[in-house]
Amino acid sequence: MTRKIKIIAALAAGTMLAGCMNIPDYRGGFGSPGRVSPAQPSAPLGTAATPQASAAESACTEAGRAAGFDVQGVVGTHEVIGTGGLPQSRDVMLRVARGGQSIEVRCSYAYVDGSANIMTL
Repeated sequence: MTRKIKIIAALAAGTMLAGCMNIPDYRGGFGSPGRVSPAQPSAPLGTAATPQASAAESACTEAGRAAGFDVQGVVGTHEVIGTGGLPQSRDVMLRVARGGQSIEVRCSYAYVDGSANIMTL
């Protein structure tokens, strides 16, 4: 009887200790270790968090209109990670029309200064 109690106590202690360990979060998949979740990256202490995707989409939509395109909508967006693993910009793909043609163009939104630039294809 005492052996069973010792085994149960050891299993309970191991389970409790496992809860205190730094276990990686693999809910987003088994990407590279230390990979930041694409939903909302955490900012280093003392810095502001990166703008949400909607800020980049709005700025890129305005940049597309300023470039003379009829912006029909956002096709996709993804964050660009720079050196050191920190987010530096967001690429936004826009569906635009000009001269009777409908194409997709890429816009780069820089977090540092909030500038949006339509990229040439």
